[in-house]
Amino acid sequence: MHLNDIVSYDFAAFDPAAYERQLLDEFEQLYEEGARRRRMMVIALHDRLSGHASRVRVLDRVLTRLRAYDGVWWARKDQIADWILTHPETAIWVERAPAPVSGLPGSST
Repeated sequence: MHLNDIVSYDFAAFDPAAYERQLLDEFEQLYEEGARRRRMMVIALHDRLSGHASRVRVLDRVLTRLRAYDGVWWARKDQIADWILTHPETAIWVERAPAPVSGLPGSST
């Protein structure tokens, strides 16, 4: 949730430079870890927040810099889901017990 623009932009003390640094630091850490195991970075954006001219500049600088890294797959959520469905042997599946019955109306499954 911390890379969601609502959390970062929607307060009075917002600092675009700090948000830019946060995005870069997050990516660089995940990139280093990605040499050993699969990693994913998600940035949630909303047009009413990130669509402002000064904020678009932050995103442009960040994405331009990140695109320079080798071996990074840029994908949408549907592309990630399609890849996992066609490569199930690479997915980590967690078996969970059924959800407990809450006593509230409706199905719990």
